[in-house]
Amino acid sequence: MSNLEDIIRTAHREHEGDNGNVEDLINEIKGQLADIPSDGVLRAQAWTNKEVREDGINPLPDSVHAKYPLPGRKGDYIGALIKPASTHHFIGILSTAPLPSNEPESAEVVPTIHVMKIVDEANDHAIEPDRNDLVDFLAGAFSPPDRTAGELLLLLLISSPASRPVAMSPLGTLSINFRRKDETATANFANVIGEVTPRVVNLPLSIDLLHSHPFLPSSTDSSSLDAGLLQLSEGTVLIVEEDAMGSGGKLEEKAVKNLKALAECMVEQRVRYEYPYMDGLKMDCAIRVSVLSQGKSLLPVDIDIPVNGNDNITSQAALPQLRAYLATASSARHSAKLEIPDDVAEIIQDAFVQGRRESANSAEATLKRRMKLARLMALSYPEGKLTKEVWERTVKLDETIESRK
Repeated sequence: MSNLEDIIRTAHREHEGDNGNVEDLINEIKGQLADIPSDGVLRAQAWTNKEVREDGINPLPDSVHAKYPLPGRKGDYIGALIKPASTHHFIGILSTAPLPSNEPESAEVVPTIHVMKIVDEANDHAIEPDRNDLVDFLAGAFSPPDRTAGELLLLLLISSPASRPVAMSPLGTLSINFRRKDETATANFANVIGEVTPRVVNLPLSIDLLHSHPFLPSSTDSSSLDAGLLQLSEGTVLIVEEDAMGSGGKLEEKAVKNLKALAECMVEQRVRYEYPYMDGLKMDCAIRVSVLSQGKSLLPVDIDIPVNGNDNITSQAALPQLRAYLATASSARHSAKLEIPDDVAEIIQDAFVQGRRESANSAEATLKRRMKLARLMALSYPEGKLTKEVWERTVKLDETIESRK
């Protein structure tokens, strides 16, 4: 608490000078902190209710709810004037203030955080040698457990755009269609992922949703921005339930536009923002897309694998260690460690030449797919090095995927 007190005293002195009693303010904040729940999280849920609170503060207005991207939910959240779809960690004082408006007299009052400190959430955890435990845990996302699918899920969870070459798809991304016999095969999918990664969004890709909810953020008057479903923060795992489309139906212009936006997000890792008098404004994103379906996906996935588990796994993993492992392995700092030695590059080149001799039509696609997997396979280990053993493991994984089709 002493560091926080110092911050408050400094902020108070810069704003008020020597006027006012800062000690009363500190004691008031201490009292508020004493009311924080045991999980250490204060939520803005009180402002999302439709009824006026007992202290007289009105609920969030509809204009604020329009900033929340997910359909059918008012949002347990607080908005902020920061870069869209970005994640930040603040320490501050929660109060209220009017929304910025061209008509200040009629501006709506909303919850406001007076930020005193921005916290850097850099991941400095050392990766513990428990990769097999993590694969076993993720295999439990499928019923019965499937270690091959679990390993692919691990690669998806650490994927992120590492570089964006001009006129090319970004490097370091991965999207997967887990093809299931029925919904029971992935009944635990979202729950398992949610245990080890902080941001998971389910997207039932129904005909109704495609026609009713915008996937792209948009502005009608240039002064405000209404959220779209794809306006998600970096590292979000988007679980697309493609079977929700049922037997299909006619897709009108809005539905086609939404599907195109989702496909564009998967391939380019960019989301288009629609503003008046401005066309083609795109912003980078880092969304990990997993598709669940009973057939071949309509979306441009990198990997399509039928779920066919029969592994007998009893995971005894400790969740904090698994979370730390994923947080570190998916970090930009760890991604920058990637190393491909010359001797391994030569092995890959020789394999490509041999593949062209055997099947010229598929050799290039096979190489691209394996290099995408190999990059992430290397980063899933603490060393971040694409060794001969890692390459051979990648080839074996790819052959297993192809043999299931």
